[in-house]
Amino acid sequence: MSNSVDIHSKPYAAASPLEPRSQLEMFLVALRLLLDLVLCFLKSIPLWVEIVVELFSPPPPKNISGQTALVTGGANGIGKAIATELAKEGCNVVIVDLDQTNGERTAQELKRYNVQSVAYKFDVADYDQVRELHRLVKRDVGPVDILVNNAGILPFMSPNEKNPSEIRRMMEVNVLSGFWTVEQFLPSMIRRRRGHIVAIASASSYTPVGWMKSYVTSKYAVRGYMEALDEELYLIGQTDLVKTTTVFPFVINTRKQLMDKFDHMPGVSTMPKFSPEETAVTILEAIKANKRKVVVPKVVRAWHLSFYEHIPIKIRRMFDLTIMKGRPLVLD
Repeated sequence: MSNSVDIHSKPYAAASPLEPRSQLEMFLVALRLLLDLVLCFLKSIPLWVEIVVELFSPPPPKNISGQTALVTGGANGIGKAIATELAKEGCNVVIVDLDQTNGERTAQELKRYNVQSVAYKFDVADYDQVRELHRLVKRDVGPVDILVNNAGILPFMSPNEKNPSEIRRMMEVNVLSGFWTVEQFLPSMIRRRRGHIVAIASASSYTPVGWMKSYVTSKYAVRGYMEALDEELYLIGQTDLVKTTTVFPFVINTRKQLMDKFDHMPGVSTMPKFSPEETAVTILEAIKANKRKVVVPKVVRAWHLSFYEHIPIKIRRMFDLTIMKGRPLVLD
């Protein structure tokens, strides 16, 4: 079978020209679309009623006690806080991180909650290492019920983020690692008819920041991947069995190097910051409630961000400049 490189290196063959449509054909297409929209509206009425009922009387949170959760980047920061909240809830936790020392320390700390916990040192951006991780977890722990793709490279961690190797590494860790882990752990969830996949995106995947182009691009990719994954689960009849949650945090108080940089950024420096622990509690609540999207802070909704994303660009930039007190954003 040819690969994409072979296919695109061959001479381009254009598709056959489209046949022009008559005015009658275009009218019939428009009429069919209008009838379909009316039918959709009528069929949606009971669904809207169900949504309103759940808004005022939400279903009880699901019980995840006894399940096995795997957290990438779980040795420190948000990952460690998520792992801790999962352990408090009675989950057995697998920590995956390049920081083996803190990974093992975190796994040992989690055992105080009377759960099993183990740490592995793997680079989840490497496809072969993720395959080996899956093999070892399956052998040592068993099937994974909750996969939390938290591992990521933060902005301003490198003195030269425009270097091609740095950009490539950010995309591999922030984006491709999610491809590899889902590919390995999702089939078991589908077979067992139970699972939950969580990805940590960023509010910047709705509200882009020009000084963090590589990072923002990677988080847009995470958002798109999770949207498509959730849709794919629906198309194969798994949407009620395997759930997805995408998390869109604002500024989280994690690495000192990042916080020092943010503290000198007009606009960002005045934004409220949230602790990893607060973030983890919000994520755990979203998992138990099967929320498809959650923002940190949770008082903000994803549709609020979507509205901001689609307002006229001049108004959005005026709003941004007002928040930044009219000062230009200059980074050292």
